Amino acid sequence: MKPFTWKVTGMSDQGKKRPNNEDAIGWQVDADKGWLCAVIADGMGGHAAGEVASNIARTQFLDLVEELFSSPNDSFPNEQTMREALSDYVSQVDVQIKQHAKQHPEDEGLGTTMVAIILYANQCWIVNIGDSRCYRFRNNELQQLTRDDTLIQSWLEKGQISPENIDSSPYKNVLTQALGSKETLTPQILSIAIQQGDRFLLCSDGLSNCMSNAFISDTLQQYALNESTKQLLDEALSAGAPDNVSLIVVAQH
Repeated sequence: MKPFTWKVTGMSDQGKKRPNNEDAIGWQVDADKGWLCAVIADGMGGHAAGEVASNIARTQFLDLVEELFSSPNDSFPNEQTMREALSDYVSQVDVQIKQHAKQHPEDEGLGTTMVAIILYANQCWIVNIGDSRCYRFRNNELQQLTRDDTLIQSWLEKGQISPENIDSSPYKNVLTQALGSKETLTPQILSIAIQQGDRFLLCSDGLSNCMSNAFISDTLQQYALNESTKQLLDEALSAGAPDNVSLIVVAQH
């Protein structure tokens, strides 16, 4: 099968209530070698510390993936190599954020989520830490591929909270792991085969908290790449956007 080719667009906005934008988004496409990597990081911490953490995550992860694919031969990494590399990259980013905190005590407590997608050879790899998300839109159906690293998600899986009580819970945004935090990280690393027509949405919780999955699905179904991105951002802003809002949409040519 001929490898799919991809187009990508993204937007990030401060939102309506935050004093600055601590999200970071980025992507890299190598059309000649046939790979794409896109990243969203949602930073946290006092002052501008969250912005520092998210920028470290985005820049470092994209650089590491580019290095992985910079081999002079035309072969792509096999599954074991890819899984080990992605796990190692998460650890490297985590260490770099922690080192920054040691060197800049005023930024202590900084951290960030990170969700990333790597597409090559009709294969999709997803890396996730925190509560930013990756969705797949296939055959007019939207599926959340990542699991939220949140206290609420843990309670939900254990039956300790009902879905209708999530939005009103004061623990809704409590993360169970993030880059730069003190605990040992267990990143979610997924590998899935790509099908004709697949589209992918990466977003921070500033977007997913402002709209239903049904609205996201309808928007991806009704609009082309650039317009769907704009419509989703506009909906979040119309809903009040209490947090920074970031999204990346990846579609086949």
